[in-house]
Amino acid sequence: MIETKYRILVVDDHPALVTLIKHKLIHRGFEVLTAQNGEDAFELVEKESPDLVITDVEMPVMNGYQLCSGIKENERFNHIPVILVTSLVTTDSLMKGISAGADNYLTKPYDDYTLFKKVDDLLKQPSSKISEREPVKVKVDGKEYEIKADVEHLINLLVSTYKNTLAQNVELETIKQKLRAINQELELSKNEHLDLLQNIFPEKIAESLLAYGTVTPERFKSVTIMFTDFDGFSKVVPTLTPEELIRSLSFYFDKYDEFSEENNLIKIKTIGDSYMAVGGLPEANNTHAIDSVLTALKMKKFMSQFHDGKDDSIPFFPLRIGIHTGSAVVGVIGKKRFAYDIWGDAVNLASRMEQSAGEEYINISESTYNEVKEYFVCENRGNIEVKNMGTVPMYNLKRIKPEYSEDEEGFVPNRMFVRDYRTLGQKFENIN
Repeated sequence: MIETKYRILVVDDHPALVTLIKHKLIHRGFEVLTAQNGEDAFELVEKESPDLVITDVEMPVMNGYQLCSGIKENERFNHIPVILVTSLVTTDSLMKGISAGADNYLTKPYDDYTLFKKVDDLLKQPSSKISEREPVKVKVDGKEYEIKADVEHLINLLVSTYKNTLAQNVELETIKQKLRAINQELELSKNEHLDLLQNIFPEKIAESLLAYGTVTPERFKSVTIMFTDFDGFSKVVPTLTPEELIRSLSFYFDKYDEFSEENNLIKIKTIGDSYMAVGGLPEANNTHAIDSVLTALKMKKFMSQFHDGKDDSIPFFPLRIGIHTGSAVVGVIGKKRFAYDIWGDAVNLASRMEQSAGEEYINISESTYNEVKEYFVCENRGNIEVKNMGTVPMYNLKRIKPEYSEDEEGFVPNRMFVRDYRTLGQKFENIN
């Protein structure tokens, strides 16, 4: 005989809360599905038909009441019990939940006993289908509500909510202490996972993966994509031992990671000797083009200084950099081996910019040039033929303009540059 586990769907737009309740339920022996809003949750209900749904009330896209109504009004799924989770049970919220067909309530904070008692009771003895209940008019606090409920359902729900609230009032401090201990334990486990994930993904993406196992793809109107490549790398590789090859690439790429992080870029990946990073992710901003060229200048300065005082144990490679600003789609692919990646014509053009760069060039597209020309000295290279794209205007970004530069070489921004940069960021925050 095959023993199957009950499957519970947990819905909340706060990843930390989802992770907390998810681990509690898994430890209890349940299978757990997760969703970050009612719309995603309803798709999972249609696809996976869970045995019970625990959903927060306040969520974007589709709230908990709407999700509950959608489940209870559908003949295929209205047998599935729904527990609504809220931070405060008011008369109005309680009646909304009853009208939507909710089978029970959880009020935050709740202890493990309360959670598991409600779950176990509903799984063992689910309430009647909402379609089988008679419409009832109820007057509470001067307001009249018409709901579909039978007497048993109303009594069970009201008594359960009363007991829950009473227990919380009497034992709130005890519950808080227990939750603190549980939270500390789970936080340690979560942090271990987050530390590992954040070495690969941005924090926002890592939290979403940990809670939901997926990330909603996004289309960004404007990001800046940077590719770097070592000139002559393939010729040197055969002369290096595997250890020398990895040590050399790590030496360079570790510094590139440092420069990218300092200027708010996200490293997407490395392929061989090619390094790819993007500005304007995972949170949109309007300084990403400036951030990208500042990163490129740091890379160029580092390579120049390394070449001048070169360590013979690390081979030197002339660096080519290509940068382009445009729209793109960003998301995570894979089920077991996740990859945070970016797609679109802008990616292809950024790659072509790098391929068309000369040695020690920071080759930027016209769209990037228009974003940074006020602060940087750029040399117009004219229209250059690009594979499968025709002729493309290109510019060689050389340095920060003298009036905005702290140093003679034009690598370090001065206070005037920083002031204008902050103003750009603040304008974007005010608009959004």
